[in-house]
Amino acid sequence: MKITLTFLMFLFISVTFGKPQVYFNYKLFHVPSKGPMISTSLQFIAGTFKFTSDGSGNLKSSVEITQLFSQEDRIIIADKYQLDSPLMPDSVVVDFYDVQRYALAPGIYTYELNIKDLLTGEVVTGIQTIEIKALEEKTLALSDIEFIEDAYKTDTKNNFVRNGYFLLPYLTDYFPPSIDKIAFYYEVYNSDSLLGANQEFLITSSIENYRTNKPVSDIFKFKRTTTATVVPQITFLPIETLPSGEYNLVIRIIDKNNDTIATKTAFFQRRNDLIQETTKSIENVIIDPTFANSIPRDSVPYFLGSLLPISERYEYEIIRKLLKTADTSYMEKYFYAFWQETSPTNTYSAWLDYKQQVKYTEKLFGTQIKFGWETDRGRVHLQYGAPNAVIDRPSEPSAYPYQIWHYYRIGQRSNVRFVFYNPDLVTNDYPLLHSDMQGELQNFRWESVLHKRDSPSTGVDDPGGSVQYGGTSSTLYRGGM
Repeated sequence: MKITLTFLMFLFISVTFGKPQVYFNYKLFHVPSKGPMISTSLQFIAGTFKFTSDGSGNLKSSVEITQLFSQEDRIIIADKYQLDSPLMPDSVVVDFYDVQRYALAPGIYTYELNIKDLLTGEVVTGIQTIEIKALEEKTLALSDIEFIEDAYKTDTKNNFVRNGYFLLPYLTDYFPPSIDKIAFYYEVYNSDSLLGANQEFLITSSIENYRTNKPVSDIFKFKRTTTATVVPQITFLPIETLPSGEYNLVIRIIDKNNDTIATKTAFFQRRNDLIQETTKSIENVIIDPTFANSIPRDSVPYFLGSLLPISERYEYEIIRKLLKTADTSYMEKYFYAFWQETSPTNTYSAWLDYKQQVKYTEKLFGTQIKFGWETDRGRVHLQYGAPNAVIDRPSEPSAYPYQIWHYYRIGQRSNVRFVFYNPDLVTNDYPLLHSDMQGELQNFRWESVLHKRDSPSTGVDDPGGSVQYGGTSSTLYRGGM
């Protein structure tokens, strides 16, 4: 079973055609007087599961689900159950869902998921680390932000209902052109104990650029509400005019003194085909001669390509199309417009600083077939800067050569790590194997992949796969740096 992280959504999907596909996500909430609770959500991709007739013209699928939470090889929760899909009209099947809730004490857990299609016997599995945090007493706090596909009030009691609302989870943080609004649910805790009973306070919802933290204009909502032990909230924000790119959804709690007393963010990606043109107006760009002289004419395509690691996603296609042309003058205009927008007050010096980093990545990470900025290490270096610490293991027993990069802080995230490895043992490419950085590749069986050098028959999907003798990657990744 190959496991990858697609945005914030875990897609458990085998490399073999026809295997079941399941999206997984989890969110952390708090139950007063009971403590932390984890809510797990599963979306079963209907077209990848077998359905059978129930004898009355309807179709039904059945799966067996096992969810395990363990600490140091000790099982804390083991939940095994059968889920039947809703009955569906013959020849028309849609995705079905499952939501479960588990109370867990604060700590770090190994979570394992096993899903079996009971009609075919096909099995998919996944494993990852989950940290459960306690809610500090007398502190105003927010739950995780849960994206939702649908919501409505109901008196029904089941796992899809929270505080009187039915919530159908939206298990990805990718919003395609077909979606024109972003909907989400969250909870505010302890506002009554911190602000006083029956007191009003303000909640704002906005969107910021993920890389620059600049707010997006015209997308903002606020709501006045009253304090309580738990204040549930459902909010919708319009995104039909939001350009393609990476963003943070930002929730702020503001008291009567207009002070922000709590903040919560959630990362998401947007693609918007309605807004294709770059914000840079390059037709009438006049390039500063000093700037132009810093790039030899035959190097313009190279340095234009080097912008990809620090460009917004929606600009990738523009740059790639420019690189396919022979019009270096147009490339130069775009390149100059990029730096004017990126650093309007110190355009030239910002470019020279970046140019030095591009040369650095070329020297350290370039290969015979890839420029330095085209490799994963070069891209990460240019996008996030130099790591604070690097562990290089070129010859560890049983493992492919690998490096672990440790960043003390990237934006609002701390203790971020990247694992690169060299499976071909020849080139200097070192593709990315795993990272805990939001939006990057996350492969929670990365240790099994890394240590396949001496055990190639052990697949990534083999639940019995383990780190071989002599391996220290796990210790180094978790803090032995």
